[in-house]
Amino acid sequence: MFRILSALVLVAALAGIAAGPALSAEPVVSKRVMTEDDGTAVLIVEVKAASEPIYGITVVDASASVTDIVAPKGWSGISSGDRVVLSTVDKPVETGHSVVFRLVTTNKEAPLRFTFRDAKSLIHTGQTI
Repeated sequence: MFRILSALVLVAALAGIAAGPALSAEPVVSKRVMTEDDGTAVLIVEVKAASEPIYGITVVDASASVTDIVAPKGWSGISSGDRVVLSTVDKPVETGHSVVFRLVTTNKEAPLRFTFRDAKSLIHTGQTI
């Protein structure tokens, strides 16, 4: 009986270890160029929440080429220097859903580095697209 109980505890522990990484899956980020005109481009950026609601997104653009942003209803955004910060209080990106915003930029090829926040803290430290 003790062996069976020990084996069950071991199996449960291994299952918990295997499920751990799936619980903290990274959001998925994609971008595409919508329009280009006179040296500027509009990038459509989509962020999909994988495992946790997203309340904030920081985009670092090392080339400081973002000149304007358009955020969806319920989100606010500000661009300053090499950073774009987007946030919401009551319209988070829920697990399995996405948010789309637009970045007007003078360098459509610039790598963009994303970090994500939940309602209280940093949840994912970065992806570059």
